[in-house]
Amino acid sequence: MKKIFISLILLLTILSTSAFAFENILNAVVVEGTPNGNNLILRTDTAAVIKKYILSDGTLEVDIKNIAASINMDTKYIDTNGINNVTIENIGNNEVKIFVQGENADKTSIIFDTPASAPIVVSDGLSKKHIGWIAAVFILTCILAGSFKHSVEKDERISMKNDLTEREIKLYKELKSDIITSAKIDNMIKQRITERMNNSVKRADTIRAMQKMALK
Repeated sequence: MKKIFISLILLLTILSTSAFAFENILNAVVVEGTPNGNNLILRTDTAAVIKKYILSDGTLEVDIKNIAASINMDTKYIDTNGINNVTIENIGNNEVKIFVQGENADKTSIIFDTPASAPIVVSDGLSKKHIGWIAAVFILTCILAGSFKHSVEKDERISMKNDLTEREIKLYKELKSDIITSAKIDNMIKQRITERMNNSVKRADTIRAMQKMALK
């Protein structure tokens, strides 16, 4: 259960690092001797994906993805057991290779020492059950991320639809107001024309009446 928990922490750390595109730097390598063998301690910003290979001469090769070695990287040896040499190669493309040469180099344990968490021990291999747990967590993370994205897009569509509805209502009210105003103006113009015509008729009748009075 402890291995599963550590594997999940490592996976989530790697996923979060990839999601936010942080630059991961290998700052130091420490080889430390223990009663059970040697520890290869990698001091990095965050944990990373590694692959271990045992070469024909017994050398341990450690490939680390999504990481770059610091220019001023320090290498320390503390009470090592049979380790002759440690070589670090920054091969580009965000990948670093570490070669550990010496007796029982294949039994070296790899530990990530990061500022953000407790030291993480990387096991030699994961069982099918562990891989299933990690795959399940990864799939669940993807599903949750997809659901969150879908929810956000749905909220945006609803918000856009509401905005369009409010805009259409506003435009309708403005158009209706313009039509009513225009109708009122037309009615006023018609009333004024009618009043002028009536006044003209009355004036003409008055003039005729005055002419008839003058003839009498």
